[in-house]
Amino acid sequence: MSRIIDNITSSDLNRLKQLFSPAKVKDGTNVVLSGVFEIFHRDFSVGITSGEKLQLTSRDIRQIRKVIKEQSGFDLLTDPIPNSRTDIAQFFPNEKLSSRPVKDKVIKVYGILSTNINNKTYDLEEGMNIEIALSHLKSIEHSQVVIVENYEAFSKFRLVKTDMEPNPLIVYRGDKDCSVISKEIALTFPDIELVAWFDTDPKGISLAFASGADYMLVPDLSKEVLKQHGRSDLFSNQYQNWERVSVLIPSNLELLMSNVEKGITQESIMANDISVSLYKI
Repeated sequence: MSRIIDNITSSDLNRLKQLFSPAKVKDGTNVVLSGVFEIFHRDFSVGITSGEKLQLTSRDIRQIRKVIKEQSGFDLLTDPIPNSRTDIAQFFPNEKLSSRPVKDKVIKVYGILSTNINNKTYDLEEGMNIEIALSHLKSIEHSQVVIVENYEAFSKFRLVKTDMEPNPLIVYRGDKDCSVISKEIALTFPDIELVAWFDTDPKGISLAFASGADYMLVPDLSKEVLKQHGRSDLFSNQYQNWERVSVLIPSNLELLMSNVEKGITQESIMANDISVSLYKI
């Protein structure tokens, strides 16, 4: 018999926990035949395969509980998934299974005129911003917050021509080298008017809507401007998403992008002095 707990992943553990609802324990269930369930079937003869599914009886579910408890001491029925790496290490070799992130997300912020957070006001020079752990950001004393996709656009947002209020808080969305935020700002500060500014292409539009923002910033474009300053690869390489997201933007912008078949980056918008306007999501 294999030691199944040696290679168990966080996803595996969550999938196993989901087996132990009263209805599934009583009547059994079907699961996708992958990961930990593939190992249980192969090494412990648990379940019956049906295509890409594994049919589990109540007896199979009890057997899964028994194996995990014998190998780790963790009871899938009664024990919650531990929050800390120290607690998870008591049961499983992979202490990274814990549900709490090891490192808190750190975000970069600044205000156009002043930076007003945590009931304090900071006067920052151009090009400066404040890095703060998201969990330490307790309050925002700005009526509008803008999440910006690209770092250059974030750092130079003062150059953007927009119809927003004069002192929004500008927040960098992040990248692969630092924390990436998605809906965290919207969830943490639900009363703040949240604005998303991303590249005007299918991917950027999709990310803007996924951010939980109330508004997005859309460029004020003419056909000539988009032809001259837009990029066809931003449209053609992401065309599979266009049908889904095109209905989410202003009809005049949708028609323009469909006809020209180009998108435009934040950097190009700033470099060519193109104004952007608030659009209610």
